[in-house]
Amino acid sequence: MHLNKTAIENIKSQSNFKFSDNTTYGLGGSAKVAFFPKTEEEAAVVFDFVKSNFEKYIILGNGSNVLASDNMFDGAVICTKYMCGIYAERNNIRCLSGTSAASILSFCSKYGFGGLEYLVGIPATIGGLACMNGGVNSFHLENNVESVRVYDGNFNDLSNVNCNFSNKHSTMRDINAVTTSILLKINYSTPDEVRQSIEKFRQSRITQPEGKSCGCVFKNPVGFSAGKLIDEAGLKGYSYGCAKISKNHANFIINYGTRAQDIYTLIKQVKHRVFEKFGVLLEEEVVYIGEFNDFDS
Repeated sequence: MHLNKTAIENIKSQSNFKFSDNTTYGLGGSAKVAFFPKTEEEAAVVFDFVKSNFEKYIILGNGSNVLASDNMFDGAVICTKYMCGIYAERNNIRCLSGTSAASILSFCSKYGFGGLEYLVGIPATIGGLACMNGGVNSFHLENNVESVRVYDGNFNDLSNVNCNFSNKHSTMRDINAVTTSILLKINYSTPDEVRQSIEKFRQSRITQPEGKSCGCVFKNPVGFSAGKLIDEAGLKGYSYGCAKISKNHANFIINYGTRAQDIYTLIKQVKHRVFEKFGVLLEEEVVYIGEFNDFDS
């Protein structure tokens, strides 16, 4: 794509972008600049500009599965949270990557589109959910994805197979590209049936811990529950600085302060304790942004 200076100037941007205002943990330092595309075409313009002008850059949706360092991020942010839109395409719906799970469910309940009700209560954008193969229990987005559109200098539609979905992972996390939209398979139902199904899934999530968190911190190892391992290691309710392991769900670490390093340090302590007790090395689901101090204690 030819870089057009006027085009990038017409796209919303912000200097001194604060991660603490743009992540569910409410933590983190600042980035030099952030760009906020609203369409797939604007996302392409921003991607080309950022790739050509910055050594470092990250792509951020709603910031619901990340922990940003307290330090300055010496790069740019491509924030897709304003890329919102849902369009019916035959037996599918296409959602721009910044569309929230809540907006998608509102659309589906209005028109009687079923199959996505398990997304209720997840504070994420569909782009982030696709990248992380998000979901709950045995329900994951890979079961609904028809294709994912990405831009890496050219637009490409990745089929479900080419997304290589696995446990909290996909091709989109490994390639140098911005996800612009997702084509999702739906089932035809009735608005009432979809609303009832949404409510059923909502009731199953009412025990989720309250407070500032990223949701589950760790992936479930094969054959194990990360939360149960942490609980049986005696860590439920354990705290370090402003970070505390939830008493309701041991795979949640709640933020009570302003220091991201405390969350990071507690995560490392949990990994050490669980490995020491059970010989199981937990792997983070949360994605880190910036540099942390591994020698903090």
